[in-house]
Amino acid sequence: MLKLIFKRLLWAFFLLFFSSFICFAMIYYAKGSVVFASVPQGTSLKVKEEIERNLNLDKPLLYQYKNWVLKALNGNFSYSLINGEKVSEILKEKLSYTLILGVLSFGILFFISIFLAILCVMYKGSLLDDCITFFTMSFFALPTFSLSLLLILVFCVFFKIFPSSAIADIGYEDDILNRLWHLCLPVSALVLSHLAIFVRFVRTTLIDSLNQNFIEAAFARGLSKKRVYFHFVLKDSLGAILAYFGASFVGFLMSTYVVESVFSYDGIGNLVIKSILFKDYPVVLAIVCFSVLAVVCVNLLVEIICKMLNPRFVSA
Repeated sequence: MLKLIFKRLLWAFFLLFFSSFICFAMIYYAKGSVVFASVPQGTSLKVKEEIERNLNLDKPLLYQYKNWVLKALNGNFSYSLINGEKVSEILKEKLSYTLILGVLSFGILFFISIFLAILCVMYKGSLLDDCITFFTMSFFALPTFSLSLLLILVFCVFFKIFPSSAIADIGYEDDILNRLWHLCLPVSALVLSHLAIFVRFVRTTLIDSLNQNFIEAAFARGLSKKRVYFHFVLKDSLGAILAYFGASFVGFLMSTYVVESVFSYDGIGNLVIKSILFKDYPVVLAIVCFSVLAVVCVNLLVEIICKMLNPRFVSA
């Protein structure tokens, strides 16, 4: 177990440097400047160059990246180039909203996928199986961005049922029910856009487990269908299901950022889109580091759980 943890931490350390450097290089060579977000239009080119010089943005790529790395290793992610706030304070404010949206959506997706997959296997080839497949594939055909816009169009513009943006109504920031009401559409967009592929994988895994000898023996003993599926088949498949969910977490996290941007949800996903547009690299790199650590931690946790469920489980 300690060897596994050390291996994953070493891999995370490498990923942090590699991903942060690639991200920094892309921002460095991208068009635009943070100056456009901090000074009024019509400002002379000389003033803009002076601002960039004061922010050390005129320095070479490796020089700027080295300065950022040295500060980051000491736990200092510098200051935002747009508003001058500490990046750590900005992330502390936005992170909780992203965690609420991401964890809630991922948990709902996990349980709904397993439930629908079990129904598909129990009634394989029936009308229910076909309906579930058609329903989930219909949403899978739409990208997360397009599905979010479609939900806004239907439920916010046409029917005016749900709010289309923000984390809560003005003056109701401390109202839990109001915040949950604002989460309905973002959570639905995340769950529906990933539901088809997860249901299909869980369904296939459960069908493979049905071919095990002890499953056939359980049916031969006269155990009820529900008990066999929920106790034996699901337990045998749970390790593979968890491993797949862990491996898919990075894609789910990126989709969360996209959904936050579409719904103007005040999390780090909405923040990173704005920061990329204005080349606010301290904020972008801090979010990249957080994303890498989140993915590595989730995958490590999944591997530990899989090892506990099945000591013969071999990690990639």
